[in-house]
Amino acid sequence: MTYRINDLDVPEDNPFQYDSLDRRPVVEFLSELIGRLNGPFVMALDSPWGSGKTTLVRMLIADLQRKEFQCVYFNAWKVDYITDPLVALVSSIDRIDFGGEEAANNFRSRLKTVKKVTTLLAKRWVMAAIKASTLGALDLEKEYEAIASELTANTVADIVDAFNQEIELLKKFRAELEAAVKQLPNVGKKPNLVFFIDELDRCRPTFAIKLLERIKHLFDIQNIVFVLSIDKQQLEAITAAVYGSGINAPEYLRRFIDLEYGIPAVHPERYTEALIERFGLVPVFAKRKNQETVYDKENFVEFFTMLADAVGLSLRARERCITRLRVVMDQTPENHYLDPILVALLIVLRSNKPDLFSRVVSGEASAETVMEYLCSLPNGEKFRTGRAGIIIDAYLIAFDPNHDRCQKRMTQLCKEIKDGKLPEERRHASDLLGMIEKLTGGFRGEIRLVSVAKKIDLAAMVEPQ
Repeated sequence: MTYRINDLDVPEDNPFQYDSLDRRPVVEFLSELIGRLNGPFVMALDSPWGSGKTTLVRMLIADLQRKEFQCVYFNAWKVDYITDPLVALVSSIDRIDFGGEEAANNFRSRLKTVKKVTTLLAKRWVMAAIKASTLGALDLEKEYEAIASELTANTVADIVDAFNQEIELLKKFRAELEAAVKQLPNVGKKPNLVFFIDELDRCRPTFAIKLLERIKHLFDIQNIVFVLSIDKQQLEAITAAVYGSGINAPEYLRRFIDLEYGIPAVHPERYTEALIERFGLVPVFAKRKNQETVYDKENFVEFFTMLADAVGLSLRARERCITRLRVVMDQTPENHYLDPILVALLIVLRSNKPDLFSRVVSGEASAETVMEYLCSLPNGEKFRTGRAGIIIDAYLIAFDPNHDRCQKRMTQLCKEIKDGKLPEERRHASDLLGMIEKLTGGFRGEIRLVSVAKKIDLAAMVEPQ
């Protein structure tokens, strides 16, 4: 049983082998664009959190590496606990392995100097921060006091000297790093070092801003291209968190980013299909195929996608929803009705509107309450007048735990069919009543909303958060 899917496999020799979302055209466009850039250059790939940026970046890295570009992947969120991102950035470069060629040794020799300068800069900044924060009140041990007296200033002359020393260190850092990168063609690589920064918008605000500043001031050298994977809105919020709400965050971020590219959204229905396949549900649906359940998969895909789009679920949130579907299907015998449209509705409500989900299941909220919520969403008019709204409304009425309310609603529909003032009202009432009778008639027996909801709640307890 698959309750959690692993990251999509991106084979180095065939990055698009499992590209079920047709990301290849976007990746190939970006690959060609990056290949034409002459660093220093910073590009931002903008897309909301949970929209699949990391998978796209992995495909992009694999495609570039096939073209002999040297890439470095840096997950900023995994190291945002450290004080200064410079150390982690240099460490990422240090992990590049070219083998034992002489040119590779030249690269490592230059990088050795870069690492030494990084250590000096980091010590200087740490000690300066200590002095600034404690105003000299911290009682350091003698060996640390010696370092402090060397690296920090107590007089105007010392401050000027320290500043000049830092300027020289920065020059040395950039010169040695540039010299190291220039060795790339000598080991069979393209001239540019392509640095991918992922998950920047999930970092601590101060770390994220400091990382951008380090890139701007220390890595602004020839033949280095940075590709930032960001949610721009979130990064703007981070900027405001550091500098206050009065800052013009978009203008501030333009200091660091030369080009922005908005990643196109994936085809939502295709993504649902891909998730069902990756969770191993295709054969599970196939086993259920009989005269009554032959369209279960198609109905779930259609209505889940429509509802997830309407409430604005991210791709990661949709993945968690399909985890819940997996549990529901495992708990539903093959010869029992799945009612995939109702399952889709309840799964989305449980993910996006848990309070409304609970009120529906308990019978506190009526079908009208849910329909009012759906119709209030952007583009929600389709739920008011379209086929989808009639089907969802019919399920909610037929599943209503409050039987008296259900009967009153059906009586009201009969009256609207007979006495409705407008043809559209009479037709809508007739279609809705016909769908309810179809769901409740024949040999199906009583529809049990609570049992479906319990399976979804069970899924919420066992799924990975």
